[in-house]
Amino acid sequence: MASYSSQAASSGTKLRARSRNSAFITRGPSKSELGQYLQGLKDLQQQKPPNSDEENGSFSVRFFEQDEHKRSELPDDDAFGDSVGKLDGSELKEALRDIQANLGSKEEQDSFHAVLREVGGDMSHVRSAKDLEKMMERMDIYTKTIDAEIESAGSNLPQDVLDELRRDLPDLPLTDDGFKPRTTIPQIPEKPWTLNQRKKINRLNLVLSRAFRESHRQPRLTKNTVSTVYKTYHAARITLARAWNNVPIDVWDFLWAVLSSVESINIHRLAHIAMLSRDMSEARVTLNPSQQLLTIEAVFVDGWELKAIENWKRCVSTLGDEKAETFQDYWELGVRIFCRVGDVNQAERAVDKLFGKGMDPRILMPLIRTFSEQATPESQERAWDAYRRMRDLLGKDIKLSDYDQVISYFLTTNQTENALYAFVDMMSDGEIDLKKQKYMPSVVANKFFLGKWLKRLIGAGDLDGAFNVVEFMRNKGVDASPIHLNGLIGAWQRSGGASYLERSDKLAWDMIESRIQFVRSRNPDHVASQASPQSADSPWPRATLETFSLMAENYRIRDLHARMEALWGAFRDAEISPDAFMMNQLLESYLQAGQPKEALSLYQSLVTERGISPDPYTYSALWKTLGINRLHIISPESISSEIDNTRKLFFETVKFKSAFEPEGMDGQLARKILHTFRRLKDMTGFVVALTSLKEIFGFTPPETLAMELVLGTTKLLWDNPSQRKRLILAKRTMDQELLAWVQGDVDKLDGLERRDALYEYVQNKYWPGVGDDEMREVMRQMGVDKLLGPKE
Repeated sequence: MASYSSQAASSGTKLRARSRNSAFITRGPSKSELGQYLQGLKDLQQQKPPNSDEENGSFSVRFFEQDEHKRSELPDDDAFGDSVGKLDGSELKEALRDIQANLGSKEEQDSFHAVLREVGGDMSHVRSAKDLEKMMERMDIYTKTIDAEIESAGSNLPQDVLDELRRDLPDLPLTDDGFKPRTTIPQIPEKPWTLNQRKKINRLNLVLSRAFRESHRQPRLTKNTVSTVYKTYHAARITLARAWNNVPIDVWDFLWAVLSSVESINIHRLAHIAMLSRDMSEARVTLNPSQQLLTIEAVFVDGWELKAIENWKRCVSTLGDEKAETFQDYWELGVRIFCRVGDVNQAERAVDKLFGKGMDPRILMPLIRTFSEQATPESQERAWDAYRRMRDLLGKDIKLSDYDQVISYFLTTNQTENALYAFVDMMSDGEIDLKKQKYMPSVVANKFFLGKWLKRLIGAGDLDGAFNVVEFMRNKGVDASPIHLNGLIGAWQRSGGASYLERSDKLAWDMIESRIQFVRSRNPDHVASQASPQSADSPWPRATLETFSLMAENYRIRDLHARMEALWGAFRDAEISPDAFMMNQLLESYLQAGQPKEALSLYQSLVTERGISPDPYTYSALWKTLGINRLHIISPESISSEIDNTRKLFFETVKFKSAFEPEGMDGQLARKILHTFRRLKDMTGFVVALTSLKEIFGFTPPETLAMELVLGTTKLLWDNPSQRKRLILAKRTMDQELLAWVQGDVDKLDGLERRDALYEYVQNKYWPGVGDDEMREVMRQMGVDKLLGPKE
């Protein structure tokens, strides 16, 4: 039996909607729409041009016909009638093709194509309204035949099978069920409005039509669609207000569905609903219970708190009835709005209503927050009681997120003690109740337990709460570990807020001062004279190398060189062995302050005298100290000294070649080294550096760097014709020379062989015209004479 008819297609669509979200990709023309289209064509054919002699013989009318390519004049009225009556079947054909393309499987598409070919024939032959009418008659006969077969087959089925099919296919008329019409697009009729008013009405209808189709194609609307619907409706409100009764119910329903979309795509959801509900009230549209409930919430959030509460109370016998579907939502809304206005007694009565029906105990969360915010000893005690009540009711169903929420409420309202008790509850699964203990047990009063709490708070972004916990536990005699305090300092710095940066500085310098006092206390001669003035407070945990590194990096990023110097002075007083990271921050700070000599002096002091092992970032900073890399212009008389300094720095880089193992040198640093020698026109030094980078550091120039070196630039520009021509010519020349180097064998220019060819090409381009003795002297100056010299 063929599977396509006006009814079977509808049920098929329902089936596909269950298996995929976007079942309605493109809506095909309905039978009513095709009928209107046909009637319009008939009307056009039956129209006769007015008798010019009877009406006005003083003018003539010219007729034109235009397609997508050109416009041509028609000879007379008859030609115009033929043109209007002629029907191009291409649009109908394309619409049917869209329907076929959006069917689920290839089998369905083939069946649909076969039905069209049998019933409709070739769409390209549909040239007039008469042709279209004949095609529709054949379709009607065919669909009636299929519908009759379906009904006949359904009438012979057993009743239980029939009932099951009705449940699975509610739109399939197996017996005497009526045909379910296609869902129509919500539209506002144009007729009641003036021409000027229709502009906004038409615009709103167009937007509603697009949104309606999108809602059938996708699981949910997009943020842009919701915004467009709101803006268009808002623009048409004044016009619509002149005659609210002309807005159909389905339009109101669809507007509500769009403007009540979730806040992730509709951030002004409640404001939109407040406006829409007022309009619907003026239009005397009855809201369903869920709409009434959302309206109360929207009015409350919109600032009309007393009016919202009054409406909430008025609906207690309907929306709040125990048998109403809105019972839970109604009383939960009551808890939230009464907590917002501070009426906790009314909120508690609403909670009791919910608990009488065994509802979710988490509704106590708003009460816990409100009690906490009232900031009185009595209210804070009630907040704790509400928390314990929720915890007891939830039992094993309580989640970590529930604990985190409660602890956040307590910390935000400076109830650090209650927050501690709740955290201990969470960590001990309710087995330890600190409220009932006179002293803090050892499992809680230790830096490891405190560290777990701080780590959780910092990870959740509650930095204020974390610091409150630190101070609270200090007063209890439990100091946090420097590791966790460093984590708090780093989190404050990453936040970027001025107050947080100030607090990070203060805490870090308190820790640094504690470290310095500890160092001085080891020297008996300094204990009495150098005592800290803040003896009343217990000392903070001592700063570590990480503390100094965090502050050094932060001062460098903020370009606070004076503070960096003070930090470096404190670092020496703290007698902590520096590492490469700390040294690198200091080097970068000196460079930012325009003090390259001080940067080099610091490097010599730390590496040569104190034995710090540099890392690759150290040399990335050192190569910036050279004048050729800092200044735009180098005087001719200073070129010689710059060449010497560059060779000495390369010597230093080779000296600590182990810092680059095993990965080898970074491409950016190698690029800077090669360009430094190139800009100084030190060809001998360039060739030695290029060879050393390959043999010692495992770096060979890639094709882009090779092009830069050949063209003598650090930027390959492609902005104007002359630059493009120069770049293309250089690339062509390089490719030709590389091809000659391999004697025309293109296969030898792949992979590693191409890399070696590029290396040889650049080396030949820069090879200096010097003797072997001078080359060996330069190799000695750059520290590679023994590494690159002849093997014994």
